[in-house]
Amino acid sequence: MNEPRFKYDVFISYSKRDAEAVRPIADWLKAEGVNVWFDAWMIEPGDSIPAKIEDGLEHSRVLLFCISANALGSE
Repeated sequence: MNEPRFKYDVFISYSKRDAEAVRPIADWLKAEGVNVWFDAWMIEPGDSIPAKIEDGLEHSRVLLFCISANALGSE
């Protein structure tokens, strides 16, 4: 049987410099029953970071892009 297209309800994209501000949002969404792709929860030591991000993006219904001066100034 095929794997469902969407494993996650939301993928959170943000600048690492904003992690302290974004984590409470991820925690709140998770507490509300939203299946969140948040890098700190999904990427383990030794994982291919680009591959994990690609998988998360491909299998998420929504992209939550947290825009800040840090995000706009980063690659």
